[in-house]
Amino acid sequence: MTVWPRRLALVVAPAYGESFASWVDRMALRNGSPPWTIAEALGLDVRASSDVRALAYGVVTTPETCRAIEAATGVSAEIVRGMHLEMFDGSAVDLAGVRVGDKESVRRAETREWAQLFGSRACPKCLAASNGAWLGWWKLSWAAICPAHRTLLVDLCPRCRVSVRRGPAGQPARLSRSRMPAPMRCGALLSGAVCDQPIPQISTSTVSNQLADKQQLVLEVATRRRPALIAGQVVSARQWFTALKAVAVLVRLGVPEVLSLLEAMSPDGRRAVAAETRGTVDRAGPVGRFGVAPRTALVAARSMCSQLWHR
Repeated sequence: MTVWPRRLALVVAPAYGESFASWVDRMALRNGSPPWTIAEALGLDVRASSDVRALAYGVVTTPETCRAIEAATGVSAEIVRGMHLEMFDGSAVDLAGVRVGDKESVRRAETREWAQLFGSRACPKCLAASNGAWLGWWKLSWAAICPAHRTLLVDLCPRCRVSVRRGPAGQPARLSRSRMPAPMRCGALLSGAVCDQPIPQISTSTVSNQLADKQQLVLEVATRRRPALIAGQVVSARQWFTALKAVAVLVRLGVPEVLSLLEAMSPDGRRAVAAETRGTVDRAGPVGRFGVAPRTALVAARSMCSQLWHR
């Protein structure tokens, strides 16, 4: 007989588009309990390991887990699934082979897919307005611009130079058994110290309306709210993103014929692409390479400047 989790006394309603890890963190704060305790209360099997890679935490889920979370919170299984990265499966990412509890399948996807399985970019203004709700689409490597505020998303904490929402040395943070989450702060662990940089105070750059509209287009195709078109022909969302990746690779290679077709690329944009070409190393994570996802929001934004992929 299936034993469902007990109903939590204090449940936080998920924000629209919020990621699963963000929701758990806000639930932890509301209940005065660390994230590990809340994850266990939701029915996740965290007894053997708190390694988020082993759990595929926030990446994919199972029908049984969704039903357990619904029993514990009253939040529908459909909404729970929508908070996981798998909502973009078949469009911006391919997570068909990822299985909960199979660390190797998660590792392969983390290397292959153009998404941050355990990290995230962020819009400081959105975080301030939502009191710390992190949106799921910020995890995509195509997440570069906030369409609402028309600003570049934040990649790195300016104080510790670690990618936001990452753990020690840029690796996924474990589900803490003791430390309370701080959704509005960096929280990176460096030599035992916790970076307390307030993310809403991080300054970012304003972008053009045209570039912000392109980000909105990418998001709507990723969520299948808009038909995917290439040269006026309807294609699948997966085909559309495959073509977009190919153009992004050419842009980052610096092929002259491609660069000449770009809208005026700012000096910052050219420097960002050049930095990836040189393989600049810092504590942000793996060094950017042509065949893998854009390492920064600025490079992702400049990859979207090309007119080739939506003609």
